[in-house]
Amino acid sequence: MSSDGTSLRAGPHIAIDSEWFRLKQGTLTNDQKVAELFERLRPSVYRYLVVLTGNPPEAEEVTQEAFLRLCQCLQEGQAIAHPRTWVFRVAHNLAIDQRLSRKYLAPLQPSSWDELCQFRPDPHPNPEQSILLQEHFQRLQTALRKLSGIQRECLTLRADGFKYEQIAEILGVSVANVAQSLRRGIRRLMEETHA
Repeated sequence: MSSDGTSLRAGPHIAIDSEWFRLKQGTLTNDQKVAELFERLRPSVYRYLVVLTGNPPEAEEVTQEAFLRLCQCLQEGQAIAHPRTWVFRVAHNLAIDQRLSRKYLAPLQPSSWDELCQFRPDPHPNPEQSILLQEHFQRLQTALRKLSGIQRECLTLRADGFKYEQIAEILGVSVANVAQSLRRGIRRLMEETHA
């Protein structure tokens, strides 16, 4: 068992037991499994890391490193019971380590937000719509900056579809802490953006 408690020792052929691989167990090589996971999880891991770090190039680097670590663990003969949670936990820890080594957190730029959301309501907004969108973005950015780090992280992971137990495992906190952080974060966002 690894230090994070998510990996188990297995034989020479590694089977990742997850919702994506139950039917394919034994039919994919480890490299194919990592490639499949990378294709499915990379966008959500990257989005989470952009919110966490505020730095898209750093988020991309940490995303790649997390998947390299997954590949390395599989090559060492470890089976990963819950690969999605495992990858997010590793990515989270890598980002925290980088943040601690840097001692600062860069603000998220509007262009990064566009890339992160991949959502543009109108590709050619009129000037009034552009101003309203910019004001909404600024209110949201201000509200997000007022949240604690754990509130931001919990909201981001929850938006990616993680359950409370999985968020607790990724962040290394209790389920009660996750629930409380989500409640407080949502309430604060509502107050700040609807004021």
